[in-house]
Amino acid sequence: MKGIRLQEGKEIITRRLFIYFLLSFCLFIAIGQLEHCINVPYDRTGAVKIRRIIDAMLFASPVLFCRKKRIILPYLLFFNLYLLSIIWYFRTYVTIMPLSSYLMFSNLRGLSGSIWDSIHLKDALIVLPSLCFILFYIFIYRNLKSRIALYKSVIIVLFVGVLASIPYWPNKRPAYDQPMHRFSIIGPAAFKEYGIINYWIYQIRLQRSVSNEEKEWAYTFMDELKGRQHFCSCNSVKTLRRNLILILVESFQSWTVGMKHKGIEITPYINKCVSAEGTVYFPKVLSQVKDGRSSDAQLIINTGLLPLNVGAASSLCVGNEFPSLAKALKEKGYTSVSFICDGEDFWNQGATSIAYGFDKLYDKMQEEAAFKDADKNMFEKGLLHLKNLKQPFYAQLVTYSSHMPYTEPTITDTPLLKEDFKDSEVKNYLIAIQAVDRRIARFIDGLKKEGLFENSIIVITGDHEQMTYNRYEGREQLVAEDCFVPLVILNSPLPSTFTDKVIGQEDIYPSLLNILGCCDYSFKGVGESVFGDSISNYAVFRTGIAVGGKNVPDSIKQYRNNCWKVSDILLRMDCFASHEGLLSDD
Repeated sequence: MKGIRLQEGKEIITRRLFIYFLLSFCLFIAIGQLEHCINVPYDRTGAVKIRRIIDAMLFASPVLFCRKKRIILPYLLFFNLYLLSIIWYFRTYVTIMPLSSYLMFSNLRGLSGSIWDSIHLKDALIVLPSLCFILFYIFIYRNLKSRIALYKSVIIVLFVGVLASIPYWPNKRPAYDQPMHRFSIIGPAAFKEYGIINYWIYQIRLQRSVSNEEKEWAYTFMDELKGRQHFCSCNSVKTLRRNLILILVESFQSWTVGMKHKGIEITPYINKCVSAEGTVYFPKVLSQVKDGRSSDAQLIINTGLLPLNVGAASSLCVGNEFPSLAKALKEKGYTSVSFICDGEDFWNQGATSIAYGFDKLYDKMQEEAAFKDADKNMFEKGLLHLKNLKQPFYAQLVTYSSHMPYTEPTITDTPLLKEDFKDSEVKNYLIAIQAVDRRIARFIDGLKKEGLFENSIIVITGDHEQMTYNRYEGREQLVAEDCFVPLVILNSPLPSTFTDKVIGQEDIYPSLLNILGCCDYSFKGVGESVFGDSISNYAVFRTGIAVGGKNVPDSIKQYRNNCWKVSDILLRMDCFASHEGLLSDD
């Protein structure tokens, strides 16, 4: 009798259906551990666990159709790497990695420190269930039943697929409670609520072609925008052919400017610049990058468009035709160059520099220097090129040394090293920004020695938020104000009465067009010039959270929200390649 039971038990565990449900259970645990590591609040409902079960069953379905170890084991390896990539990316960028970013392998080079810093010992719990399954699978492999009726497997997968589609069935939930809307507003929380499959559906759906209704809406919005944008008259810009030098500082945030930690200035040189004659300083610039991070900052500043709703434009829209700052200046005889520390394939910058109209890209300016000295090399080599460059020119210099991880100090001769911080990463971040401040000081001193400073407008700004102010304060809740980046304009030919107002990164492009005398350029971006006679004093973060002054009219709020929508449509339809109506003069 006992032998019969053992035989029956062996029969059960070697049946393909049992293996399928066992793997589903293991993946359910793994996905649950992943979602536990994504530390954001979300609506905890029974439906969340059901969706997790559905995800697990769909991802386990290959064992219904195939028993070969050489297929099943690599499949589980890649699936677990995918789960790990989600949490590692989240710890770095506080969002879920878009599918398009998995094609940008070159971005991994030079980020080993950031990746290593994102790996935690507890991540092994994500992999452990699959590892246990693999050991069991190898043990019973020889006795595994090799066949299961194909129609049964198909029925199971179709049934689970139908269950996965339930959130999209007609329902009475308000629009703001639909999965597509929640993914666009609160991505990580929606990922936990709706799961991986629904996240893929969201990503794929947003890659669809642009509908005629969207095109008509975009045309109408852009026509109305021309009447909204107010530039200071270019006749008041005394010098129209000044050089433009844009320093785009990695992870530079406004809260570091002017602050002292126990009497120690973080940015002493930039503090002097801010108070100097001819400088205009905007401390309340809301970071508006999205999936493309640093590449999105270059997109916004150089083209006046906000990022794609999903994915990086540097990957998905690199073949687009763009109006740009460099192209506007080329009409006035400028030469445009860009300097970067990393390779041209990082964030696809080789292709985007061409698309944005730069005449030349100088990449790998870090050369053989250590990460902490990358900016030093770039500024020194960049200065050598600039002093020999035909004027007027537009030069973009993108720093790198203040990139995360903040696991060790980048300089050793700062009094900050002796100070105690509750969070060592905050301490090392401040030291990194202090190091950049010193290198900018040496670079600008070099410009003065070479006779380039007086005839140049110098713009210093941050690409995106990273070490937000709530981390410094030890405050868990993040608010939009914690994400401000600075905008410092030295030798500005125009004053501004709005330096204390809230602006978005989208406003930098039209503002630069304005002070460079490009008021007649065909595309002035979706933002507003800070040198005009009015400004919204309102900006919208990538999550939909807004920040601004009191009593902002609803029409202004709607306009700023619509800037995100229209930018996404214009990028997806590559409108500037074929629709000249959007590039008409005022």
